[in-house]
Amino acid sequence: MKISLFYQNVTVLDYAYLDEHKGPIGHSQYVDVEFIGKTDKEGVVYDFSHAKKKVKEIIDRDCDHRFVVPAKTVQDDEGRSKFTYEYGYSDTPLEYWGPEEAFCAIPFDTVTDQTLTTYLEQVVMKEMPETVAAVKLTLRSEEDLDNSTYFHYTHGLKEHYGNCQRLIHGHRSTVKVLINGERDPEKEALLAQDYFSSNIHFCLWDNVVNKEEIMKNEGSNIIGRLEKTPLVHIKYTSNQGEFEAKIPGEIVYITPSETTVENLSIHFCQLIRDHHAEKGQNVQVLAYEGIGKGAISTMMC
Repeated sequence: MKISLFYQNVTVLDYAYLDEHKGPIGHSQYVDVEFIGKTDKEGVVYDFSHAKKKVKEIIDRDCDHRFVVPAKTVQDDEGRSKFTYEYGYSDTPLEYWGPEEAFCAIPFDTVTDQTLTTYLEQVVMKEMPETVAAVKLTLRSEEDLDNSTYFHYTHGLKEHYGNCQRLIHGHRSTVKVLINGERDPEKEALLAQDYFSSNIHFCLWDNVVNKEEIMKNEGSNIIGRLEKTPLVHIKYTSNQGEFEAKIPGEIVYITPSETTVENLSIHFCQLIRDHHAEKGQNVQVLAYEGIGKGAISTMMC
């Protein structure tokens, strides 16, 4: 006889992963788990409350809010971990320095749902009770995405007290635009695809090192996507240590304020109000930070 215990939505995993052609991709997924094993004397494979707490603890500790990369791409660099990758669409390599916990370095040549799932199954299994013989994880995206507009983004919050301070972590996020209370899919697509190119790194201007070069290339109006700057040098120190990255300018969007979901929602709403709405219209933008959480901004034209 085979017996297993399943638990859906054990946690939501927010992270960034390396795409060999597009660079860092922000992503958000539900995590489901199945424990395969035998029952104890009380007829239990693994107590539900303990199971959820332990699996969430492990995944949050080892992968959540990290940059998931092949282990071969990360080396020690004078006490910091350094990631370097040259990828398809840009002549400028991506470089990223940070403390060890900035990365989730998996022992595979590429990062896919399957390789990440296999890695997480291995690390979770190491801390399971004797009644559990095997663990099966499923990484699952939001349902009903056919009726939603979403994009992927990465960012880092310098002043954040938790793991959002890591410079390259991210989310797959829905965006909703309502004009006078009615959904406007065209304006949602305008934000997600035209402004953010379906995948973007949001960067606070204050954290940019090479400001003079960017202003020379882009002009005085540097808020938005960079079109003429090959490289953006970002650096800051937070509670977890020093973070630094050199990111191709074509995937960077400069923001006027810190990249919290509240500020992003305000900025998105201002873009629609100022450039794509008519006088007298009520503009509302729901910006999500991953799955099931976000901020709402409302403005009148």
